[in-house]
Order: sequence, then structure tokens, then C-alpha cells
Amino acid sequence: MKNSYSVHGLVSFAVLSVSFVIGFLILASRLKVEQVDGAAEYRRQMQSQSFRRVQTSGLRGRIVDRNGVVLAGNRTVVNIAVNPESYRAKARGETTEKNILKAIARAEEIIGRPSILDQEDVRRHLKQSLAMPLVAWRDISGEELARFSERQYMLDGFECSIGSERHYPHGMLAAHVLGRVGRDRLPFNPGDERINYIDKELCGRDGLELQYDTLLRGMPGEERVLVDALGFATEREVLVEARNGFDLKLTLDYRLQKAAEDALRGLRGAFVAVDPRDGGVRAMVSVPSFDPRECVPVFPRKLYERYSKDPAKPLLNRAVAGQYAPGSTFKPLTALAALSVGIDPDKTRECCGYYEAAGMRIRCARTWGHGEMDLVNAIKNSCNPYFCEIGVKAGTNAINTVCRKFGLGVKTGIDFPIEGDGLVPDAAEKAKRDPSVRWNSGDVAQTSIGQGLLLVTPLQMSLVAAGLGSGKLPAPHLVEGYASTPKDIDIPERDFAYVAEGMRKVVAGGTGRLAGERVEAEVMGKTGTAEVGSRTNRRKNTWFIAYVTPTAKSAVQEPIAVALVIENGDTGGSTSAPKVGEILRAYYGESEG
Repeated sequence: MKNSYSVHGLVSFAVLSVSFVIGFLILASRLKVEQVDGAAEYRRQMQSQSFRRVQTSGLRGRIVDRNGVVLAGNRTVVNIAVNPESYRAKARGETTEKNILKAIARAEEIIGRPSILDQEDVRRHLKQSLAMPLVAWRDISGEELARFSERQYMLDGFECSIGSERHYPHGMLAAHVLGRVGRDRLPFNPGDERINYIDKELCGRDGLELQYDTLLRGMPGEERVLVDALGFATEREVLVEARNGFDLKLTLDYRLQKAAEDALRGLRGAFVAVDPRDGGVRAMVSVPSFDPRECVPVFPRKLYERYSKDPAKPLLNRAVAGQYAPGSTFKPLTALAALSVGIDPDKTRECCGYYEAAGMRIRCARTWGHGEMDLVNAIKNSCNPYFCEIGVKAGTNAINTVCRKFGLGVKTGIDFPIEGDGLVPDAAEKAKRDPSVRWNSGDVAQTSIGQGLLLVTPLQMSLVAAGLGSGKLPAPHLVEGYASTPKDIDIPERDFAYVAEGMRKVVAGGTGRLAGERVEAEVMGKTGTAEVGSRTNRRKNTWFIAYVTPTAKSAVQEPIAVALVIENGDTGGSTSAPKVGEILRAYYGESEG
């Protein structure tokens, strides 16, 4: 009996021991899963809560002219920032926001100028970028830095940081071409992990700064910031250095650009000069202009409103987006259209001071008339009746065909974010405006002298000048490396020769003689005066276009084709031609004769 009890006890003990061992093994296995196998996952989760990824930006690429003159670069600036962790709320009734605002108010008295922040800026930063320093002053002066450094011990949590801002060393020079920048959060592919904070980076707003923004701003970098349980930063580590943007080399020539801007200061209008050999834009001026330095790092709202409401439209790039009636600068194209249908260039036609068509009387600038005129002398003297007559004889189709050969009525395709296409009118275009009025000979006569519905841009007219002088139409571009071979204009050389002879006489003793006066280069050109506006607000836009060839003594051994329009002028010969002469003398040199 004793033995049976003993055996039963041993069995029970064995079962209990096995159960205990199995339970222990299960517990040990579970502990291994939780504490060993799960440690990596716990560590990953802890790090994701303790670290913040920050996208940083490098320096923006420079913009230089064809000879390396810096037109847009970067300059080092000193900023003062406050670290939010130094002013976190610790007592009842405190808030971090109020603490920071009080600290900024104390710092303003020491530094000597107001902070750029308001309450909403601070509140937004604490919600969105708590682990990042909050910049309270940008681009402080030497005196302000000295005052801050002297009493920094009174400003716990404030520190100086080195940053960069866009810099335009020549002020307003080429402002419309360069454009402007602003600060913004730019997207990029962050990979598998989420970016917590993105530094506001300089990005293009208009002009070439916008057109080539991706190239100029380079590639972002990355920092890792260690934060505490409340989200305040405690440590920083650079993981990937940001890469600077690429420099942009333009076709602009600083000397020519500056000469044109100096000549046009105080006026309204535009000037464009292109290299007829490859389409490189050597100068592009629009006046009045704006100062891009006032728009860094942001375009102040009040300043933008002032510019926008200014009737002079300083933000408008007239060179590429301004659309004007070309006036008599269009007459060489009318001449080519007339020659294309067989009109004899040597046959004289009488100018009596006016031309009548479809019930309208178009007057000549010489009210008593020029008398007998052939084609060359009609170009020289800019005779309205002569061109009205040959234009009507040639017809709309012939005129518009020549316009298409010279690229009018469509965008040129220049590497720039905005561009006007102009307008070459015909019956269909007139019908769009008023179906009840039909296209007639009066419309053709108006178009023949560059008036009526016809519209062009100064850039287009510079290419017209290039085509008239070389027989080839270049494709314009502003950045080096995009040059292409100009295409032949399908017009006989003999026809070009007649027009070129007339344009040489315009400068040699005709309406545009002031454009070639004492210029160390050969100039063939055409003046133009276009009346615009209603009868109660009648005014004139004055033009001069030219093809310029250097002489052996010229300071610059390259040809250019130019177009200049000045709003509210007198005549092309008295207003625009002298300004072109001034620009050309500054660029090519002044001759003794």
C-alpha cells in the first residue's frame, strides 16, 4: 500500500515538474520575442519619436554675363534666431509662445530694430517646426551685431547664424531678364522616411530665376535632429551635405546692357539687341524697371501693390511681352511683299501728301508730299502714300506671307517664361472683333505702314532687323549653349538688296541719320512712328530698328541687330534714332567723323 502511494506521488511530482519546465520554456520564449527579437523594432520606434529629419538647401547658382560678370550671386548674411527650447513653459500660467514673445521684445531694445516676427509667426513655428531655431532678425548690420554680442548674456537662447541671400551687385541692371526669387518649401523625393522639416529655400519667381530654377537651386541636403519627449531639439547631425546649384552663363553683354539702360533711364519702352549669327541676346532692356534687391528674401506685399498699381507698369517686361504697332519699321516687309508679286522697285509713284482708301485718308509725314518716289527713296524718306499704294497692290496674302517668313504673329520660342506673340491681321481676325465690318483696302493700307490691328514685340522686331541685314532668321536665346544655325529666309537676294540700300540711306541722310552719327560701325536701319490710343488720348510710340556691322576700328568685332521702342515719343527720327546712336557709340566706340 505504501509503495503504491509512493509511486503515485512520484508520478504527480514528475507531471508537475514537466508542466513547470514547459511553462518556463514558454515564458522564456515569449520574453525572448519581446525583449530580444522586439528590441530592434522598439529601438526603431523610439528613434522615430526621438529624431527629426530636416531637409536643408545649398547655395543658389550664380548668373553671369557672357564675359563672366556676375549679375546675380549670393552674399553672406548674419541672422539672429531664438531657440524655442530655452523658453519652454515650466510654471503654471506660462506658455512657450508668451515666453518667446517677451524675450523677443527684450531683444528688440538691445538690437535696436523690430523683429520680423509677429505673434502668428511664433505660433505657427511652435506648431510646425518646434525643433528648429526661429529666425527673428535677418541680415543684421555690424552695429546691431556689436550691440547683440555685447549683451548676449542677457538673452538666453538667442544665437547668431550665418545664412545667404540672393545678391544683385548691379542693382536694377537687367532686372526683368534676371527676375526675382522668394523663399518657399520646395518638394523633393525623400525616399522611404518622412521629412519632418524643410528649410525654406530660394526659388525663382519670374525671369531667368524661374526659367532655370531647377538648375540654379541644386540638390537638398539632410540633417538629423535629436529631440526630447516634448519635441524640443537637443542635438544636430549632418547626414547629407546640400549641393550648390549650377551657375548660369548668359548671352548678355554687360557693357551693352548697361549702355542701353543708361540711355533709356527715365523713359518708357524697350530695347533688344541680338547677335544675328546665332540668336544670342546681347541686351534686353525694359523701362521703367524695379529693384530686385527690394524683393529679397520676400517681395513685401505693400511694395508689390505699389508696383502693380503704377500706371507705368514697372513689372511688365516690355521687351518680350509688350505688344506694339510697329509703325514705319514694318515698311521694309511691305517692300518685300510688293517685290514678291512683281512690283517694279524702280518705277516712281507720286506722293501728294496723302493716300485715300475705303473712305479713309492716310496722310504722309511730309504734308505737302514727297513728289515722285521709287522704292529705295520711299524707304529713305518713310513715305506713307507710296507704301499704302504698293501694299494694297500686293494684297493681304503677300504681306502676311512675308510676315510668317520673318516670324511675326507667333512666339519666338526664347528661353523665357513669358512672351507675347503679336498679331498679323487679316479678314478672319477683323471678323472676330466685329462681324458686321468687312476687311477692305483701308485695312491693307493701314497694315502696310505698320498701323491698324498689326502688333509686334520689340524682340520680334530685333529678329526682323537681323533677317533684313543677313537674309537669315536666328532663334533667340538668353543662355549660352542653346545657339542654333539661323534659317534662310526664302526671299531672293535681289529683293533684300533693294531694301538694304533703302535702309542704308535712312541712316546716311534720311529719317534715321542720328542713329549712325559718329558711330564706329556701319548702320542700316528704319525709323517708325505709330499713333495709338483714342482721339482724346492720342499719343505716339516711336521706333528704330537696325542691322549694325563693325568696322576695323570698332571696339567690338561682332554684328548686332537692334530694336528700340519708346512710348509717348515724338518721331522715330527725333526720339528713338538718337538713343540708338548713343547706345552704339558706347558699345562700338565713337568715330572722329
